[in-house]
Amino acid sequence: MIENLKLCAGQRESVVLQRTNITRLTARVIRAAGFDLEQVEHLTVMDAPNLEHVAVEDLTKMPNLKSFFITQAPLLHKIPPLPALPELRTFMITTSGLVEIPNLSHVHDKNSADSSIPILQAIDLEGNHIKRIPTHSLRVRADQVSLNYNLIEEVPAHAFKNSQISKLSFKGNTKLHKLDDKAFAGNLLLRQLDLSNTAITSLPTKGLEKLEILKIEKTPSLKYIPSIYEFQHLEKAFLTHRFHCCAFAFPERHNPARHALYETQLAIMAQRCGKSNQMKSPEKRERRSTNPDVKTTTERIAYDYNSTESGEDYALWTSEEYFSDSGSFEDYEGEFHDPVNNSVGVTYFLECDNFSLSRRQVECRPLPNALNPCEDVMGWSWLRASVWFVIAAAVVGNIAVLLVLLTNHVELTVPRFLMCHLAFSDLCTGLYLFMIAVVDLRSYGEFFNYAYDWQYGVGCKIAGFFSVFSGQLSVFTLTIVTLERWFAITYAIYLERRISLKAAAKIMIGGWFFSFVMAGFPLLGISDYSSTSICLPVESEGIEDAVYQGSLFMTNAVAWVTIVVCYVQIYRSLGGGGEKYGGRGAAAAAERRIANKMALLIGTDLLCWAPVAFFGITALAGVPLVDVSHGKVLLVFFYPLNACANPFLYAILTKQYRRDFITLISRTGMCTWLVEKYKLNTSPPLTAHTNPSAPAAHVPLVDYQRSVSQITKNGEAEIL
Repeated sequence: MIENLKLCAGQRESVVLQRTNITRLTARVIRAAGFDLEQVEHLTVMDAPNLEHVAVEDLTKMPNLKSFFITQAPLLHKIPPLPALPELRTFMITTSGLVEIPNLSHVHDKNSADSSIPILQAIDLEGNHIKRIPTHSLRVRADQVSLNYNLIEEVPAHAFKNSQISKLSFKGNTKLHKLDDKAFAGNLLLRQLDLSNTAITSLPTKGLEKLEILKIEKTPSLKYIPSIYEFQHLEKAFLTHRFHCCAFAFPERHNPARHALYETQLAIMAQRCGKSNQMKSPEKRERRSTNPDVKTTTERIAYDYNSTESGEDYALWTSEEYFSDSGSFEDYEGEFHDPVNNSVGVTYFLECDNFSLSRRQVECRPLPNALNPCEDVMGWSWLRASVWFVIAAAVVGNIAVLLVLLTNHVELTVPRFLMCHLAFSDLCTGLYLFMIAVVDLRSYGEFFNYAYDWQYGVGCKIAGFFSVFSGQLSVFTLTIVTLERWFAITYAIYLERRISLKAAAKIMIGGWFFSFVMAGFPLLGISDYSSTSICLPVESEGIEDAVYQGSLFMTNAVAWVTIVVCYVQIYRSLGGGGEKYGGRGAAAAAERRIANKMALLIGTDLLCWAPVAFFGITALAGVPLVDVSHGKVLLVFFYPLNACANPFLYAILTKQYRRDFITLISRTGMCTWLVEKYKLNTSPPLTAHTNPSAPAAHVPLVDYQRSVSQITKNGEAEIL
């Protein structure tokens, strides 16, 4: 079935063939539909499921044809080379089966009768199955060319040589991964380029000297953005990564060598223009500026610069005969943007007597934000130095604990078992900080040049995994350690109620599994380790991210409340601060020491978790009170606080650890003087049992039982 629409405008006609079953589009089909070929200006074919061939030679029978449009023709795979169609302005084949780009190079071939050269307003080949672009395949003169949403995988060298294209778009070619270094070379009129939603990893610059608008959105694979000095007229850039905009804001840090060359050429230009102004008279200056065959001083210097920097390709734009078979550049400048002087990255006036310069500002999106500022990983110098002290304390302290606990040939108890897990988790925090600090040193002063490889590489994922895994395992282990102490002291006289080593192992298996799961979610797409340079899952874009981050904060909150409640119970079971003894005596002093240790343990946990949780919750609620720059202070001084303090509070400063340490040293045979000194200091005083000649002290039975009970409790709390 064919539905024909005949639209008349004066004597001209617009042909629209809808839902047609034709297999060949010919002049006969159009005549049969009742149209006069001589009067056809617009030819449109819509929804032609059987169309396989277009008789392009018949298009010459429509001398007034201005637009040719085919859509939804899945069997149309190829279009023969188009003949000369001097009036054609729009050529569109969309959502069809094209597998190659039609040859349009002869559409506007110059004839002897007409010296003007028209330009295609639009070439639209969107939504086809084009996989490759042959060299010189688009040798056309067009204001805009759209190759959106095809299957293009590569753009070869000189694909657009001898072309005049102002706007070029490859948007939606998700398989496009490679652009040859000379892919756009030869197309010196390109003003707008769209490579959004592709898979390119780099962007060549030859042929983009006059580019004004660059779009590379939703293209996370793009690693590196070229220097602003390679885009001499760029005004707007719409990119994917925020750190790429830093390259335009800080060109001297982005490419120091290129910036130094720019400064040198700028000084030469200023010097030459100064000499030229002294030598030229106003009459000569006016005459030179109005003569198109003579370059001004500024233009000549720009020509020299480009010839030196990039060879002939840079200098070709000044030639009036660039298109040897197409006429001069001046013939088209009315259809394209006004020609812009080829400057060296700054704005100049054409005449040296008006010579002035200012840094060119590029409107870049997305702008750096609180999560991705244009700064180094650590941001401040004092923070960069401080982090190494934190790393040393965390790594050395926890390695010392693991070394002593794992090398002593003594019976493995539940406290020792839990201490090993705690030390390992805190050691992972130290390793995370070490990775961050090393990246900061390597990328000092120009992190945005390394941001892609770091944030989207394996290193950041490993660092982020270490961070979340160690944090969750440390919190879990601290909670179990506290519960074990509370249970042991509360039920001190019931030895059968103690937590067994087997039960502790099962509990810690659950803790490891929980920590692995929480650290693995960002690797599966729930939140993201790549959202910031410090590799923490801080960005929340969906409900899943919010739930995940809220779970992390709630875990810390529940753990801290549990620890506080348990230590309060432990403190009460030990006598409540010496009230039973009137605040006097050795027992009261011992209880005060235990209370101070408990307060220190609870305080370090609070300082570690509370600031991070508070600012994290405010950010999750949409009202962040601190940005990443200041949040790094939390990262260095609060977040790893437990990793630094735990090995000392829970192990190194306890009597049991010192005893194990001396035992380890004594087996090595070294530092015998230290071993003897420790034995001397820890030898018990002489009593009636050790010295029979001394009279034994009489102790009432009630007081004796109380003393035994208190000693038992103090012994259980000694690990505090």
